[in-house]
Amino acid sequence: MSLVLKPLSHFLRFIPDKVHTRLISRVGGHFMQGQAITSRLDYMEGKRLQLSITDTKNCWKFVIRNHRLVDDAQSKDVADVHIQGDLKTFLLLATGNEDPDSLFFSRHLSLEGNTEDGLYIKNLIDAMDFDTNVYLQQILGQTLAAKIAPLVDRLDLSKRFHHLGERLFMKH
Repeated sequence: MSLVLKPLSHFLRFIPDKVHTRLISRVGGHFMQGQAITSRLDYMEGKRLQLSITDTKNCWKFVIRNHRLVDDAQSKDVADVHIQGDLKTFLLLATGNEDPDSLFFSRHLSLEGNTEDGLYIKNLIDAMDFDTNVYLQQILGQTLAAKIAPLVDRLDLSKRFHHLGERLFMKH
């Protein structure tokens, strides 16, 4: 494991999975407000998703309800879709430095469970595009969002996030 990933790896190992699951579901739900991708979650309503990070031994369980990932850590039900891989691979995916197809086909990420649901999730990940303006309108209202949006656009946060991933995780 790279030196860059050590602190995050330790955090993931020593904080209980139920805390991570709750945090991911709440933060993810907050950021997904107003995003177009949420309308495509109707098909997955009630489906269970499990994410496992193999090198840190984390396992996070969610159920999709009302267009959101909801904490399902206490459930004993088997996941409809189980995605697993190492920490670096999940971070490459999250920062947009690798596309889901290449990670699945190279077997850096594995997908188990219902094949149709798994492919649907993979395609959702591939199509995910965060719309900052819509998000700002959802949390701040139209008027304030219209004033702040040009400032946020100038920051070009998605590009910075992508470059951060390149610097931290990609081989030069």
